[in-house]
Amino acid sequence: MNPCVLLLCWSLSAAPQPPTDRFVAEDKWQHFFTSFVITSIAASGARLAGLEQSPGIAVGVSVGAGAGIYKELRDARQPGRSASVADLVWDAAGVGLAAVIAFRTR
Repeated sequence: MNPCVLLLCWSLSAAPQPPTDRFVAEDKWQHFFTSFVITSIAASGARLAGLEQSPGIAVGVSVGAGAGIYKELRDARQPGRSASVADLVWDAAGVGLAAVIAFRTR
């Protein structure tokens, strides 16, 4: 049998590779902005509830980071999906920026 035919059959029978998790993609911006908004709302809510600035920011960071971690754990448990370190990096960037802005505002 022709080696080219064997190679073609082998490549067609191989399992399809999942799409690569690009570090910069629309999905990553969604992670960034969602984490930013969740952190900002939680920190603002904590301040409205009477907490001082630093504890309020800590609440916001905890809620924002927890939401991102929960999402990745949920993805890891769903068939055909996997957790993404890149998603967590973008989540952390959104949480961090929200914390910096909350710290700089009064």
